[in-house]
Amino acid sequence: MRISVESIKETPVTLEEEINAKNWDMDSFDIHFVDKIHIKCDFSRVGKEILVKTEVKTRRIISCSRCLTEVGQEVTQRFDLYYNVAQLGEYLEVDEDIREEILLNFPLKVLCRKDCKGLCPGCGANLNYEECRCNLKKGVKNGTS
Repeated sequence: MRISVESIKETPVTLEEEINAKNWDMDSFDIHFVDKIHIKCDFSRVGKEILVKTEVKTRRIISCSRCLTEVGQEVTQRFDLYYNVAQLGEYLEVDEDIREEILLNFPLKVLCRKDCKGLCPGCGANLNYEECRCNLKKGVKNGTS
């Protein structure tokens, strides 16, 4: 998103844009951004600074940190960016700063649901949907089944 610095006044100027998620190369082994990233920015001059009130809506598919199930999420992030007018040229480009905010605000641990039970470390069973097979095998070995 690019705007002429001269066009930014005290009264906010609103710009909206949709960017193909693949163009921003934000995917990792456990996160895949899908569709378009919707960006809405309100640019306004506050003294010697430019304030950019930003709202970003993304859709992504994540792998749960406990059970590895893929889950779709729609996320709305709101944040402010500040720029010193004296350090800017003719135009202000905010794409890289917005991309960085999206990545920095991503939670370290993502769960498919709050009560996710995860995978059994022994047999790999997804404990949200099935019982641990380790106990069954132990029962057979001990002759208790």
